[in-house]
Amino acid sequence: MKIIKFNKYFYNHFQTKIEKRNSLSSKSIQEDVKKIIYDVKQNGDKSLIKYSAKFDKVKINKSKLILNISKIESKSKIKPQIFNSFKKAIKNISSFHKKQLPKNIVFNHNGATLKSVWKPIDSVGLYVPGGKAFYPSSLIMNAVPAIIAGVKRIVCITPPTKSINPYFIKLLKELGIKETYFVGGAQAISALTFGTETIKPVNKIFGPGNAYVAEAKKQLYGKVGIDLLAGPSEIIVVANKNNNPNWVASDLIAQAEHDENAQSILITDNKNFASKVIKSITKIKKNLPKKKIIEKSLKNNGLIVLVDNIEFATEIINFIAPEHLHLHVSNYKKLLSKINNAGGIFLGEYSAEAFGDYIIGTNHVLPTSGAAKFSSGLGVLDFMKRNSVVEMNQKSFNALSEDTQKMSGLEGLDGHKLSVKIRQKK
Repeated sequence: MKIIKFNKYFYNHFQTKIEKRNSLSSKSIQEDVKKIIYDVKQNGDKSLIKYSAKFDKVKINKSKLILNISKIESKSKIKPQIFNSFKKAIKNISSFHKKQLPKNIVFNHNGATLKSVWKPIDSVGLYVPGGKAFYPSSLIMNAVPAIIAGVKRIVCITPPTKSINPYFIKLLKELGIKETYFVGGAQAISALTFGTETIKPVNKIFGPGNAYVAEAKKQLYGKVGIDLLAGPSEIIVVANKNNNPNWVASDLIAQAEHDENAQSILITDNKNFASKVIKSITKIKKNLPKKKIIEKSLKNNGLIVLVDNIEFATEIINFIAPEHLHLHVSNYKKLLSKINNAGGIFLGEYSAEAFGDYIIGTNHVLPTSGAAKFSSGLGVLDFMKRNSVVEMNQKSFNALSEDTQKMSGLEGLDGHKLSVKIRQKK
């Protein structure tokens, strides 16, 4: 990991690093995705079958586009004690997310009744990636808030594979998801958007994916609702000489093992502590299966920022707006009061970010690439929409008609003005 001093040149240096890392896709990917989207829109199931053979190396027919849970489940073996952990996660995530359900608003004023009414989205598609990154936990994080919101039709879609994760199948049943399809990549996003002979379109799409999935979501946004444009995972850890260097090293490693583009940053006010953390990383990573990915991630994107005062960390954090933030230092409450831009925040040495990824109850779908400056982590509201309702009587009409006519007349919208004037009694 590279060590740099926080000074007036820091932001220029880091902005260049951010832009290079957060480039969502190349021009070739953009063009490929554009062709795939058009192909699926025109040829439906036929194109899905073609791309499964081409990209996933799995030959399927039209009937196998639908995932038959009962047949696969009979061949699957799971460890009950592990599945019980997933069930505990579902319980905790459900309990926390139920608190997010919004209340309708009714406002009476001068004879008019105004309402803000929340309703669930009719249908959503949950993309669950396969291949290198197959995470049953992502299914839970997306499905639970959709269920709590009251979405009537929840569709799950995942890349075809010869050996599907047995916990994924078991969780589909546990969550009560009955509609699942064996399709991946940009073609899956296109199918959920436009529909095919087998797959009916949905109103909004959720879930992480590779560069092709991200690009498809970007291109199709507006034709269908999109959760967020997720970039590589990231964390900032704030720690000092009073913290355990092994614990800090493990937090940085945990993020780095996601993929080679993940970014782990340590902010500290002690160079000797930074050296201890680097030594701990070298020791700990030796025995980890994803050692090579960790090494590449930390070499290309890892960073240790030395500050003169640990309180300067808040300025850097608000600039970067990290997906995850872990404040190890004992004065974390003081720092927290000055932090506005971060996705998931973890306070104190024992609040390892892994708890947020799996079981504590918050959602692990969080804004990346600086998007925490204007957006939030996934929640129940993302699966809902708000209707404005207006009910007026003659009293409220008389009270506001003249003002409405003046305002619409000023803007040159005479039709608006007429729609009010025509109702006035002489």
